[in-house]
Amino acid sequence: MRELRKTILVIEDEISLSDILKDELTEQGFRCITASNGIEGLALIQDVEPDLIICDRAMPAMTGYELLERLRGVYPQYATVPFIFLTALTEDSDKKAVEHLAPAAYLSKPLDFDLLLETINNILNS
Repeated sequence: MRELRKTILVIEDEISLSDILKDELTEQGFRCITASNGIEGLALIQDVEPDLIICDRAMPAMTGYELLERLRGVYPQYATVPFIFLTALTEDSDKKAVEHLAPAAYLSKPLDFDLLLETINNILNS
């Protein structure tokens, strides 16, 4: 197994998808931490200081939109952490609703892991 390198925080309320992402990203050599909603995710961001965040948009307790809005507005120290939405909200209006928060990417479910991995590598290597 390759040495772990970058830390990715996955914030996803669908446990099976969260587990798949953790397994796949770990296999690719990333350190992967998971949270099941935005409140847990926000606490973990402050604890682990991830290199990249993958987050669902629609979750209980705090949505991905609310989390990114809070990061961009209240926590300027995390303003440059790349943030990828992985969501079932795929209409153009859904994407446009978050553009002002400048997510690094907006990917749709169901998960295309090859596209996700390519997106992660492009973001982390730019």
